[in-house]
Amino acid sequence: MLKLKKKREMGFCLLVTFLVLSVTGCSGGRNSQRGISENAYKKYMERQMALAADEQTLKENPAMTPQELERMGDFYVRQGNLPMAFLKYDKALRLDRSQPNIHYKLGRLFLEKGMIEEAQNEFMEVLKINPGHAQAFEGMGGAFFKSGDLERAEANLRRAIELEDTLWQAHHLLGIIYDRRQNYEAAIHQYKKAISFKPDMAMLFNNLGMCLLFKGNYGEALDSFLQALKLEAWNHRIYNNLGLTLCKLGRYEEALDVFKKSGDEAAAYNNLGYVFMMEGKNKEAIEAFEKALEIKPGFYTKAYENLKRAKTAHSPSP
Repeated sequence: MLKLKKKREMGFCLLVTFLVLSVTGCSGGRNSQRGISENAYKKYMERQMALAADEQTLKENPAMTPQELERMGDFYVRQGNLPMAFLKYDKALRLDRSQPNIHYKLGRLFLEKGMIEEAQNEFMEVLKINPGHAQAFEGMGGAFFKSGDLERAEANLRRAIELEDTLWQAHHLLGIIYDRRQNYEAAIHQYKKAISFKPDMAMLFNNLGMCLLFKGNYGEALDSFLQALKLEAWNHRIYNNLGLTLCKLGRYEEALDVFKKSGDEAAAYNNLGYVFMMEGKNKEAIEAFEKALEIKPGFYTKAYENLKRAKTAHSPSP
């Protein structure tokens, strides 16, 4: 079996996504601020909030309640206007800081922008008000996951599903944590739990497929990748993972066709050659790399480098 590091060199990998939660659930909506760096965005938001705090009229009824401001913030989230959502939630909290749902929504927005410490502060505020808030534990787990503290991430995520087992993102992140520890049985269980609550998410089937692939359950992995592609037929990484699985099943011609769907023909032959090389089939690897170079002569440097490696490995020892 190929090592995980080698697979990632080819683009065979897990898919991880953090989603902004709208008032009704999960939303992957785009927003106009994604191109701004974290520091620039943070300074921008601090400046905007300071201006809002000093301004006496904000084009809204000054007598608006925190709940009305929260609804306005929810509206701006759905529109993808995160700066305005931040402002509305912030103004609501300045009127009444005992609103756990608003702290939670603000925390999710901070987490979406990679502002980990700010997100954790908001989730902590939620838990001070309501120690049994499952989604706040899920958010805290996501924040620790993003910061690389997997132990505290696991503790918070496990607490989240103890309180509310239907939190699919908590199950998904736990699956990734166990996957990284090569505890594949536990990871498979968590991925399947996530899928049971969110069966329309391709990345869940992809990550389950990768875990099954690492474990050597090639047939089940194949089924999982095929299901992922039904949901995201455009996803090149899933095609790569499916191609690798077909190789492990000895179905190399089918794998080549699948690799072609994830990129151009030269890349497909390079991927197939790489698999052959990792399996010790150096003669077949050389033929595949030479085909890649024939299609893109003098351009496909990766295939040329791999060809040299395969020829070195294939040469008889002196």
